[in-house]
Amino acid sequence: MSDISKPKSKIFSYIYHNVKALIASGIILLFPVNLAGQVIDIDTVRIIPQPWYIEILEKPSGEPQSLAPAINIITETKIAKQGANTLIEAMNYIPGGLTETRGRQVKQFFSVRGQKYPYPDYAINGVWQKEFEELPYFFQASDIEELEIIRSSAALLTGLSGLSGLINVKTREYDNFEGRIQTEYGTWNTLHTHVSAGDGAEHFSYAAGAGFDRTDGPAGKHAYEQMATIYGRFNWMLTNKLTLNSSIYYLDGEREMRLAEPPADTRYIDMIQGFDPYRAVLSNIRALYRSGEKASSEIQLSFAHRNPLFYDEVKETTSGEKDYEFGVNYLQSIALASSNILRFGGLYSRWIAPNGKRFYTGKRCDIETYSAVITDEHRTGSLTLDAGFRWTKTYLREYGAFNIEGEGAQFKTVTPIADEWEPAIVQGTLGAAWDISGKLSLHFNSAAGQLKPRQGTLTETMTVPLNETRFKFDLGLVKRSSWDGKFTTTLFSVIQKNAIVLSGSTYLDPETNIRRELYLNRDQKQWGLEFDFTAPEFYNFIRPFFNFTAMRSKMEKDGAMVTNRENPLFIAGGGLYMEKRGFDLNVFFKYVSEFENDRFVSAEAGPQPLGDFLSFDLNGGYTTKWKMPVRFFAKVRNLTNLKYSTVNGYPDFGRLLYAGIEVRFRADNTNLSPRE
Repeated sequence: MSDISKPKSKIFSYIYHNVKALIASGIILLFPVNLAGQVIDIDTVRIIPQPWYIEILEKPSGEPQSLAPAINIITETKIAKQGANTLIEAMNYIPGGLTETRGRQVKQFFSVRGQKYPYPDYAINGVWQKEFEELPYFFQASDIEELEIIRSSAALLTGLSGLSGLINVKTREYDNFEGRIQTEYGTWNTLHTHVSAGDGAEHFSYAAGAGFDRTDGPAGKHAYEQMATIYGRFNWMLTNKLTLNSSIYYLDGEREMRLAEPPADTRYIDMIQGFDPYRAVLSNIRALYRSGEKASSEIQLSFAHRNPLFYDEVKETTSGEKDYEFGVNYLQSIALASSNILRFGGLYSRWIAPNGKRFYTGKRCDIETYSAVITDEHRTGSLTLDAGFRWTKTYLREYGAFNIEGEGAQFKTVTPIADEWEPAIVQGTLGAAWDISGKLSLHFNSAAGQLKPRQGTLTETMTVPLNETRFKFDLGLVKRSSWDGKFTTTLFSVIQKNAIVLSGSTYLDPETNIRRELYLNRDQKQWGLEFDFTAPEFYNFIRPFFNFTAMRSKMEKDGAMVTNRENPLFIAGGGLYMEKRGFDLNVFFKYVSEFENDRFVSAEAGPQPLGDFLSFDLNGGYTTKWKMPVRFFAKVRNLTNLKYSTVNGYPDFGRLLYAGIEVRFRADNTNLSPRE
């Protein structure tokens, strides 16, 4: 506490802009804040710094400060400036991010730092999602308030994301009534339209949205897609101590799986497959209870149901891969002292695929997962130390995945495992953050533990791969400028024993005619350097950003560690945000150096070159000065019409052009720009 009272009378002048910014700064001002440029003569101003643990109590699942250099926040404003329509598009320019685009069941995989198999996990409003990979390219970017991307494989508190990295999707929220209508049309009869509205008061707020997307895709490529989405959310402060928030997301549509091209194997080129229909429901409810000044409790309930119907026109077959999951996650936070806060909790998850899924179509899967976590953070002056531990154990009620030997024909007669516990999985973290000054900080974070193969993963001998053991280390420096600029540099290393990777071999399911990829275990390691720079605004209209990742990867081959060419050596991204007098122009670039793999090609062809491209995107427009402003805009994807691939057989479609309009409005008709 600081008591500024030495001069008996002091004139204090302050222009109030944003109370949230004041609260976020950790300072509570004990005088009326509705100053609006007034000059108030007062005797005493008391400035009380907010205790450091308060933010943790408000967000029990938040990660420790030691992870700060490895966390990217993408706001709704940045998403709009990028012109992103989907969750995957919104993440395109983060450090080390790579999107692999293909025409298979999972259309797009997103990874950072070469973290694959498993890829990073997803959470919706902090609630972990077990099976989400098939949905990000359908998830409307217009329904996203903020993306929190943990690039490092050390997330411990958000469900079972563990050592795979994490993408937390925070959906839209509103403080006051606001509505938006957006529509755009472009290449290949592509249509995107979205409407949303929301309102907020002191104790209750809501948000709702609906979207529709469709595209014919290039002629002859079997790339038609159509998807409708509905979204809803509410936040309700029942008392000063208890807050509820809940969200639901529904998708319904269809998708043709695009045809592969050379150098893909002939069997992929000849496939004509798709999903019709594809339906999914994602829902969750979260309750936060502040029992006192130094304690909080959070409970999360979640339910998800996915029901895709997969078809093969050549084989004239269909198969359903319906599954659903529900879970509960509890976290308790206690400030043991003014310098120490303890968090602990437990999780239960149940996943059921009545007709099987992936490899096990026709074989029921029913799995329960139990987990416990504990973390502790201690602050001594400018130094904060943290440590955490998570224990996870899985109970197989019924699972047709084990005891498979020999060829795939054995699949038909496999005896499911029932009523059996798997060995426990453990993970731990250790970190430190040193606040050198108000604008400079040093961070270290380490993690170690095990990773299980995803359900449905098999080796060439039709057995389940071994668990992977992973160690990772981050050392980062964060420098903030006086004018909202930020520079981060991070050294990282990941060591994987028995890493779960693709083998290059496949298996044709004799019952469903679906071809599955097979995996193997091998040792791997990666180390690298990341730079992430966001400049302050220049000349009151232009703001650049730039990031760069250099990474060396090694893998085990024939008993020796050799260069792993399946990961790019360099990834860079950046751009310029520009806005002046109603006009805006946003320019972006992405560079990915060459890498290779043998996925989707014949064994005889061997690994094929991928990546090695520099692409540019543009998004610009003009916002009218009308009472209800309208933005007219145009977008260009892959400006130079560059031909490149991130997956064998599925090259980029080249330059795409779009044009559209966007309207935002408020009940009080205030002049709200769509770019705010």
